[in-house]
Amino acid sequence: MNFEEAQRWLERADPQIAKRRAAPTEQLEQLKQEAADGGLTRDAAAAWYAIVQETRRLADVYERHLIRTLRSDGLTWQQVADAVQAQMSSRQAAQAKWKRLIDPTRRTTNGNMRRGGRPPNPPQPG
Repeated sequence: MNFEEAQRWLERADPQIAKRRAAPTEQLEQLKQEAADGGLTRDAAAAWYAIVQETRRLADVYERHLIRTLRSDGLTWQQVADAVQAQMSSRQAAQAKWKRLIDPTRRTTNGNMRRGGRPPNPPQPG
């Protein structure tokens, strides 16, 4: 179930949760409470999971934008780490953590390759 399907399911199953679409964290808290009360169905669990995944995706987008903004403002990697209070021991640690977020050649995979791996080289004629 993706995020939009989760929202549609919530609108049918529990309109009180779904009416606050602007606050996924509130939806997550209400689903957590529903689980604690023992009323979590399979569809509710799938919706909960989809909302968690969407929250992670949004966090990645916001983190990428933040780091790109700080770097474009001229901050060094160490200054970026200090600005977000990441408690990195060195600029190399900060760069290792966030460089992938601002790399203009960053690619996404379709799952057919190892994460970050290169595709196998085709045999060279020879």
